[in-house]
Amino acid sequence: MGDIRGIPTPICPYCESTLINITASFNPESYEIEMYLLDNASCADCGALLTAPTPEDLPAA
Repeated sequence: MGDIRGIPTPICPYCESTLINITASFNPESYEIEMYLLDNASCADCGALLTAPTPEDLPAA
């Protein structure tokens, strides 16, 4: 298991999985995600510690 927190990524650089575990809170009325913790993410496949991405982290085209 690696630790690459600090580099926002939607893909695990170790195993290339796109399945990421995050800690999130939900709006009780709409059931939509209200907030998630960025530096508390991990790869669901290999367990590497990650920083979850946000739309602002998307590289410019």
